Amino acid sequence: MRYDKIDIPKSKQKGRVIRNTGLIEPIFDYFTYTISTGIFPFISGIFFFDQLEKGESLFGASILFGLSIILSGLLLYSIINIDRLKRINGILKNNNQQAIKNLTEKLGWTLQIHNQKVSILSPPGNWFSINWTKQIVVIYDRQDILINSTSYGGLNEMKSHMDWFGNRKLEKVLKNYFEYEIKKTTRQHSV
Repeated sequence: MRYDKIDIPKSKQKGRVIRNTGLIEPIFDYFTYTISTGIFPFISGIFFFDQLEKGESLFGASILFGLSIILSGLLLYSIINIDRLKRINGILKNNNQQAIKNLTEKLGWTLQIHNQKVSILSPPGNWFSINWTKQIVVIYDRQDILINSTSYGGLNEMKSHMDWFGNRKLEKVLKNYFEYEIKKTTRQHSV
């Protein structure tokens, strides 16, 4: 993902990461999300109706269909919330930026972009890690920061909705370290 695609004022206003993209990207994303969400109920529904027509037991087909509906519901939930920004209380903007810089060094993450408006962080990936394509966007909003962790996959940097829960865990790690850095900074200024 490129920094220049993020519309920072709109993102702050809407509480979501808003990207300036062409017409093709949203259509491709919508098509991919529709397929990945609908394929499981479609296939298990075909199996269910096949079992019904043959007059065979529907127990296994019903369980499979129910599980596929639950899985699709979770995928739909992750698609709806993939760009949501989480607000974390900070202190002064410069202190927040320094805290982000300190925690990326402490965690061994890469600071891809770091300026007055936004920072983009990437955790390190290795053979046993699922962090290969994760990025955390940090938008500075007065004394607070807005964060969003997203996984990317595919050739055109498409957002992956499959690792939504892992991304929330990564946001929690960043939140905890950020709050620790802010408390440490506050203590230093009060002494």
